[in-house]
Amino acid sequence: MIVLVAYDIEDDETRAKLSDYLKSKGLTRIQRSVFVGRLLPSTAKDVERALPRFVKGERDVIHYIPLLEYSLRYLKYFGHPLAVLSVGREPLVV
Repeated sequence: MIVLVAYDIEDDETRAKLSDYLKSKGLTRIQRSVFVGRLLPSTAKDVERALPRFVKGERDVIHYIPLLEYSLRYLKYFGHPLAVLSVGREPLVV
């Protein structure tokens, strides 16, 4: 399962903890506040359950978006990507 997580968290410490958590689960940062990666379904469910604890302020928000591998095959990027993902046997730059 491929998951994209995007967030806007005001508190620096909470934002850093969320970033560290997402990295520890195997997600890759593709923007400052956007992570993506392939997770086992059980790990994806764990991440989904854990995310609400990082929302503390009234303006904080986290988007958890499951993606289809098909969608990533047609992804386009412009500029200099931060990460390279692998979809199937083909590397995919995102």
